[in-house]
Amino acid sequence: MNSDLSNSPSWRTSFAFPLSTPEARRDLLVGGTLMFLLPVGWVLNLGHRLDVVHRIYHQQQPVFRGFSPWLGCFVRGLKATTAIAIYLSTSAILAAAAHWVHPILWWFAGAAFALGVYALPGGMTYNAAFDDIRYLYRPDKAFARAIGGGLAYLHAWVIALVAISPSLFGVLAFGVGLFYTSVWA
Repeated sequence: MNSDLSNSPSWRTSFAFPLSTPEARRDLLVGGTLMFLLPVGWVLNLGHRLDVVHRIYHQQQPVFRGFSPWLGCFVRGLKATTAIAIYLSTSAILAAAAHWVHPILWWFAGAAFALGVYALPGGMTYNAAFDDIRYLYRPDKAFARAIGGGLAYLHAWVIALVAISPSLFGVLAFGVGLFYTSVWA
């Protein structure tokens, strides 16, 4: 198990990253606007995030280059959206069974949901770095990466959860702000 946190970004770096350059701020504004205006805006933003992670991993500058090519960004986001559905499908099936068969199954549905959400970034990050979609569709391998990530993986999760919390304040801007703050998070 890897517990080395020496290569982990600091909290300050993590929170400043989505606003760190003019290109990053432009991508945030475009991403929030896409989410607000288009039903597929979330898919485009997901593809964009994966492209950014790819460039970070391969040290390609600039990291933020917009959403182009748009079709490629959309297809990458659509593949990742499909993977999310796969990871959470067990939970959805168990939730339906809990509703129709027996309420005790809600516990299993919740556990399956937590497990899927925990493991998903392991596969998503590998897919983003290496463009290996097969890995993304293997929850068992993603879970193994999550466990293998040790404390560094948990550290990244804590940063993500803390970032998501203040992003919810975007609701206070007539709900529209949530599109932009969620792209930031």
